[in-house]
Amino acid sequence: MWRDGLPRATVVGVDIDPPPLDLGPRVHVLRADQTDAAALKHACESLAPGGFDLIVDDAAHVGVFAARSLQALFTDHLKRGGHYVIEDWGTGYMSRWTDGALPDPPVRTDALDEHQPAVSSDTPRPVRLASHDVGMVGLVKRLVDHVGCRETLQRHGYPQAQNQQPLPVESIELREGLAVLRKLS
Repeated sequence: MWRDGLPRATVVGVDIDPPPLDLGPRVHVLRADQTDAAALKHACESLAPGGFDLIVDDAAHVGVFAARSLQALFTDHLKRGGHYVIEDWGTGYMSRWTDGALPDPPVRTDALDEHQPAVSSDTPRPVRLASHDVGMVGLVKRLVDHVGCRETLQRHGYPQAQNQQPLPVESIELREGLAVLRKLS
C-alpha cells in the first residue's frame, strides 16, 4: 500500500516478526522491536540519513511501546515540518486490550467536572478534571503538554519553563483512531 501510494518514496517497515516479502528495491522491512531505540536509530541512519518526511506508528497499540518509538524517532529522525502518525490510539478505551480500560468516570457531556467545581467560591485554585488517561489514550493526551507547555510558560514568565524539554511538536490533529503530529518547521 505505501509503496504504491507513495511512488517516489523509500518505505521502511519495522516488525518484530516480519513476513518474508520482496516488495521491490524501494521497500525495506526490518526485524526489530518498536521499543529498541538502538535498532530504530540504526535503521534510520542507514536507510534515511536525512530523516523521514512521514513516520507511521501502526505497531503494538500499547501506550508505553508507542511512547518509546516516539522518543526514539520524533526528534532525531523526523524532518522539520514532517508528520508522525499514531494509529489506533483508541485501544486505550478498550477494556479487553493489553493496556486499555473503559473510561471511569464514564464520558458524558453533563459530567465535565463531576467531582468538584472548577473554582472554589472562596479561593480560586487549580482543580483536576476527571479524565481517562489509560494506554494509548494517555499517551495522546500527554502529547498535549508537549504542544503547549514550554511556549506558554515562557510567554507568561515562568522560570520553570527552562526545565521543560517537550518534543518539538507544532500541532496535533486528532481523528477517530489517528493522531497526526506535525514537527516544528
